[in-house]
Amino acid sequence: MANQPVRIQSLPGIKRDGTRLEGEHYIDGQWCRFQRGRPRKMGGYQGVTSTVPEQARGMDSFSTDGLNYLHVGQQSTLQQYTVNNNGNLNSNADRTPGGFAVSIDNLWQFDVFFEQVGVTNQIIAHAGQNLSEIDSSVQTPVYFGDVTLATPLASTGKSVSGGAVSLSPYLFVYGSDGLLSYSPVNDPQGVYTDAFITPQKIVKGLPLRGAGTGPAGIFWSLDSVIRATFVGGAPVWIFDTLTSQTSILSSQGVIEYDGIYYWLGVDRMLLFNGVVKDIPNSMNVNWFFDNLNFRQRQKVFAFKVPRFSEIWWCYPRGNATECTHAIIYNVMEQSWYDTRLPDGGRTAGIYAKVYEKPFMIDNDVNIITSAYTLWQHETGTDKILQSNVQPVPSFFETAEISLLTTEQAQDKALHVARIEPDFVQTGDMTVTVQGRINARAPIIAGETFTFPDVATTGTEETVKVKEVKRLMSFRFESNVAGGDYEMGEPIAHIEPADSRIES
Repeated sequence: MANQPVRIQSLPGIKRDGTRLEGEHYIDGQWCRFQRGRPRKMGGYQGVTSTVPEQARGMDSFSTDGLNYLHVGQQSTLQQYTVNNNGNLNSNADRTPGGFAVSIDNLWQFDVFFEQVGVTNQIIAHAGQNLSEIDSSVQTPVYFGDVTLATPLASTGKSVSGGAVSLSPYLFVYGSDGLLSYSPVNDPQGVYTDAFITPQKIVKGLPLRGAGTGPAGIFWSLDSVIRATFVGGAPVWIFDTLTSQTSILSSQGVIEYDGIYYWLGVDRMLLFNGVVKDIPNSMNVNWFFDNLNFRQRQKVFAFKVPRFSEIWWCYPRGNATECTHAIIYNVMEQSWYDTRLPDGGRTAGIYAKVYEKPFMIDNDVNIITSAYTLWQHETGTDKILQSNVQPVPSFFETAEISLLTTEQAQDKALHVARIEPDFVQTGDMTVTVQGRINARAPIIAGETFTFPDVATTGTEETVKVKEVKRLMSFRFESNVAGGDYEMGEPIAHIEPADSRIES
């Protein structure tokens, strides 16, 4: 086989389970996503404010009149930040209810209750003492208040251990022993009707598309998924169990995407699209569950980036006690990948629906303000905090290729002499040929070569390399201020080399 051009391309997603040689997906990456099957760098993030007083334990976003009203719950306070559509802070207010019980275990749930008589939109907030134990039975008050005001919230008069969800014109609250209570119509402070619909604690509820008779909801207990349907009349609501043989890892780890509900169980990934079933994952299910710090399970939180068809689950990896990594399910590509989270990780995140960009709060204390930073993600390409601009490193590594899997299989190494980069690119990038002589041999990285975004001479149009590897992969990286990329179809010129199979 003479020197011939070969496309440098793998299947979308980053495969962590199994061996490097197994499969045809990309095998490593950081801050890299996939669109149209091609790798591209994730967006940058810009600091909104570095005044969040404590680690965030829950967020909500509501938009009106050109402002995002972000409510951020912590162990001893509830803060409201208003942010304009350019990511600039407009105001900050303390909305902590009077007599609020401070606890290191406070974990917040939020929703917006809209009164169908058209008076106000109410922020509903519940700080359950569930951070250490998802099955805690400690009851705490459910609070409410005008979502756009800057005043402390008031109590609804109802206390539960689980949380709250708006199925307007009803407010539902839930907790231990399968308790599910609903308010009178348009009255969060009225007398609630209690129902006990499952033996285990209910930990999460979300609105569900109804059957045309009125509102509906879906609720997760520790072992069941239950549907609530409005029927009116004497029953008002009826409840049916969709499954009693399931699990939920974190009350913050449930998310709806285009009418389908996704969540993590204690040992598998799940969805509900009319029936409860597993999300197919042959990429990183073992890599996630084998390395999750299960003791910190309630810190796992989910958010989505619809612009790129992504659902993110942020989680504490290894011995970390806060979320340091994220696994990502790409609904469009039906593939999985992952990334390390920036800085010291993130403690909360929310997708701001009106302005298409998620907000996240970090786990690193700003040394100047002694507080935490609220970031607007998917903004530009860099990490920007006031006048400080830093590049965001991003790389991906292709699957290993060899002559062993070609139609005319040969037991020889590969010699690559030249690479033709093909990228929509801003800023310099680098490429490194990596490989090993057999599947048990150590990985050896070759020389790293830089190629610019615009070739100004003939020698910059291709990358001349001289590497020989029996099992070969290509690592591309961007790590300069303003750096960005989207891969096309780069080409490597390869030919057979020696047939040595041992180091």
